Amino acid sequence: MMPLFDKIGFEPKLVLFDLDGTLLDSLPDLYSASLSMADVLNINAPSLTHVEQWVGNGAAVLVQRILANQFQPSSVDPRFDHALQLYMDAYHQLGNRQSHLYGGVEALLSELHQKGISQGVVTNKPNRFTEPLLSQFGILHYFDLVYSGDSFTEKKPHPMPLLMAAQQIGVSLEECLMVGDSSNDINAAKACGMPCLGVRGGYNHGRDVAECEPDWVIDSL
Repeated sequence: MMPLFDKIGFEPKLVLFDLDGTLLDSLPDLYSASLSMADVLNINAPSLTHVEQWVGNGAAVLVQRILANQFQPSSVDPRFDHALQLYMDAYHQLGNRQSHLYGGVEALLSELHQKGISQGVVTNKPNRFTEPLLSQFGILHYFDLVYSGDSFTEKKPHPMPLLMAAQQIGVSLEECLMVGDSSNDINAAKACGMPCLGVRGGYNHGRDVAECEPDWVIDSL
């Protein structure tokens, strides 16, 4: 059994990973795209801390939060469509040059692959960015499935993407493991009874992922 599975006492048949804040530190590029959008709109630029606390629910929600300058906007801003397009264009142009894989990620994915354990990515990131990003960092080939925030009618924290992943691979929920850094990942897993592992150091709206009460918590992959 792998050291990670020794630690949690459980070896799954399918491991599902969140992307931003779990496999990849993408905050610098997300922040730069936010600044670019704010500059064009001539609105107050968000701080790095704000962007770190506001990411995780997809690009659209991040843009809404930046426009409202708060975590829970009370209404949809009339500038939203234009702002979202500005953000998406800026993020695309940045080309993930400031992002990087977290330490140990590639070694873990390789070991899981060698052991024949199925792997997937379940992220709230838009589809247009997800697979190109995984390919850019040389890890796309490890994954048997990749689900993005617009792959289904629902996204995390709704359990639908996790349920679809288990169904696609043909394993029970109890044989899966969701690995993520935020409440979106943990709550999605808990909603469908899938075991879940919280990873500290990502983006969880300014909270320790342990507060979400995952089955296990680790400091780093």
